[in-house]
Amino acid sequence: MNILIITQLYPQLDDVGDNKPTKTVEYFAKEWVKKGHIVVVVHCPSKFPFLFYLIPPKIKNKLAGATSNIFPSIRSRRKLVREEFGIRVYRFPMLKLLPGDGYSTYVMQLQAKKICESLNKSNFEPDLVVGHFANPSTELTAIIANEYGAKSSIVFHHDCTERNIKKYRIIKSIAEIQAIGARSVIESEEIKKRLKLEKTPFVCYSGVPNDAVQNVKITCNKQDFSEGIRHIYVGSLIKRKHLDVVIKSFLSTAGEKDSLTVVGGGPEEDSLKLLVNKLKANNRIIFTGRIPRDEVLKKMGEAQVFTLISHGETFGMVYIEAMLQGCLTIASKGGGFDGLIQDGINGFICEPGNQKCLENVYKRIAGMTTEERNKIGQAAIDVAVHFSESEVAERYLDDILKNQR
Repeated sequence: MNILIITQLYPQLDDVGDNKPTKTVEYFAKEWVKKGHIVVVVHCPSKFPFLFYLIPPKIKNKLAGATSNIFPSIRSRRKLVREEFGIRVYRFPMLKLLPGDGYSTYVMQLQAKKICESLNKSNFEPDLVVGHFANPSTELTAIIANEYGAKSSIVFHHDCTERNIKKYRIIKSIAEIQAIGARSVIESEEIKKRLKLEKTPFVCYSGVPNDAVQNVKITCNKQDFSEGIRHIYVGSLIKRKHLDVVIKSFLSTAGEKDSLTVVGGGPEEDSLKLLVNKLKANNRIIFTGRIPRDEVLKKMGEAQVFTLISHGETFGMVYIEAMLQGCLTIASKGGGFDGLIQDGINGFICEPGNQKCLENVYKRIAGMTTEERNKIGQAAIDVAVHFSESEVAERYLDDILKNQR
């Protein structure tokens, strides 16, 4: 099958800075190629007037951390064509005056024409057009799929909001798109209501590298707290992740032997280290910075409790990686894992950024027996082993094809 993917975010070789785009779409493309499909990716990032790129990097990093936006480098304004992992990737930037702006119908038509001309030159005719992120992929997917008479699908990433529905003309576009997807059970129900759909959108989950599943220890027996509780956080150090709340909740409930390891980097790193210093907890809270993936998995294997209670969290692979290691995983209520993690069964759910709620979860965990904790850790492993990249990508493609309207 010839598959065309249209996406706002996609990793590129000239990406710079801390706040790099997710690799989720790339993972799907790579797995589909392994299954024998021909995959072309059209990356349509935003580009801004030249003066935007003169803003000092420190200010842009602060804004990125506070708003959870990707602020592209000046290099990303360039058109690009490359091949990697057997995937042809086109980068066709689209001009915006301000972040968050929509595009006119005229601009969308021009972009679609540019894409089709490039595909035709390479003799690529898609059988399926897959879009990710509301803007500009929804409208481009509808236009291009119609041009080729192809099957079509769009997956929203918590961006099908009431405001965006109007701004990006989503209602008109989805009338011409066959399969609608979301990134979580909660988001799926919200989209169904907002778009007044007859059918509930399928859920497009992320997967973890296949070797992480292949190498997992299938039995959890590490939840003995007699030597203290080993907590871990893995992720970007940005405001919406609420690591400051994790730090305060840990310190307010921790025993003398308990520890917290923070893995990752980002614009909030300095302020978080100042907070730890102010609370006189440097000997109990360790910042590793960014470390290779195999070291991250090793530290997760040594840890017992994993916490990520951010706002706007989609289906992060880091949750699955923590569950694979038998960690007692605490996820955000209303986020990408709410509905997959069952509170007290295979993990725990907490209100995003709510310190009191998180403290109560920590107290619940500490009050359980070793057997109860190991049972939850085992249930997490039993779920996570079905989320390898290959299995998730195959399930995703199956969902697209069976949901064609």
